[in-house]
Amino acid sequence: GLKDHPAVRLRYKLRDANVYVSRGGYHFSDTLDPVNEISPEIDASQLTKEESTYIETQLQANAQRFHHQVDVLKKHFPLHNAKVLDIGCGGGLFLSLLKRGGAQTIGIELSNSRAYYAATKHGLEIHKRPIESDFWQTGYKEYFDVVTLWDVIEHVNYPLLTLQSATNTLKKGGLLLIDTPCRDSFYHQVGELTYRLSGGRFPTFLNAMYSSHRFGHKQIFSTNEMKELFWSCGLEVIELRKFHELSFPYEFYLRKLLRSEALVKLSLPIVKAFFRLFKIRNKMLVIGRKI
Repeated sequence: GLKDHPAVRLRYKLRDANVYVSRGGYHFSDTLDPVNEISPEIDASQLTKEESTYIETQLQANAQRFHHQVDVLKKHFPLHNAKVLDIGCGGGLFLSLLKRGGAQTIGIELSNSRAYYAATKHGLEIHKRPIESDFWQTGYKEYFDVVTLWDVIEHVNYPLLTLQSATNTLKKGGLLLIDTPCRDSFYHQVGELTYRLSGGRFPTFLNAMYSSHRFGHKQIFSTNEMKELFWSCGLEVIELRKFHELSFPYEFYLRKLLRSEALVKLSLPIVKAFFRLFKIRNKMLVIGRKI
């Protein structure tokens, strides 16, 4: 097992994950998701009223985020007739905005409820098959102008394989866009510091950043690691920048950190004021062109 591997050591014992570090500094948790067991059939019965509410009020709470993603893409590629694949498309809001702009869109979503929501709510073409499968690797080889992975690469079992598989479906000169939490950012660094100072008892942000739950955060990359990943897949990095963005409402993260509704209510106004003052760049955007 990992514990006995000479090039790997346990770095953080967290509430929901054990985080290991390789000799090269790569941080990852020790769990894998049973992706191969997922049926390609979309089970409509999984889209309950609660799931719909979750998608609309939590997953897609930050509507500005999806418009920002569209603007980022438009800056580098004209939307009209662009063939775009969004891997891990969630409720499909990003793709629906692209479709309105004239793009030809396809989404991958492995969650039944989200796949069914995206297909029915937005009338999108959604497939419940991982990008590594023959369906994509054979059927869509060098097919797309643009492939996007918004908040996805930190969740996958084998990031290099996922990225290479995504690149394989791109035309030469096509673009791959990723955003993901960044390890060389304030949150991760503060988490490391509080963990070290408290002898592991107080990991603060690290508890919200890694999770061995199904499809949780398995790895958080540094900007240099992401650059290297892109190069090794045959992608030239044309843009890389850190920025501030929270995928979920503030309460979502506070509940993970504090585990007390009373504390969440108390902290919320302070946290909102803090973020108005300080735009902490916690994520990275990376855009690569297929060479």
